[in-house]
Amino acid sequence: MADLTARAEIIRKQAEKAIARHTKQADYSSEAPEGLETSEQSKPLMGLQRYPEFKPLVDKIVREVLTQINAEARKIQSEMPYKAQFTLEEIIKELETRV
Repeated sequence: MADLTARAEIIRKQAEKAIARHTKQADYSSEAPEGLETSEQSKPLMGLQRYPEFKPLVDKIVREVLTQINAEARKIQSEMPYKAQFTLEEIIKELETRV
């Protein structure tokens, strides 16, 4: 149980760092171009809200990646109890360094 608690704490800290990093990168100016404001806030739409035409591609890639992780991670001989989750976390880290 202590291992799970420690792992949860590590994941929480990683999430906080990722949120802070992405919050810095996002441009949340109060003057959004016309038609790009959300109904709830005056922040401009970001990501798939602003460019919904990319949603099918994003969904397709997510499905493919998760299918591949689930199919292959379980085959790896390791003491790691959460192989698929660990693999996904490492993929996310690697992708973040390349963006």
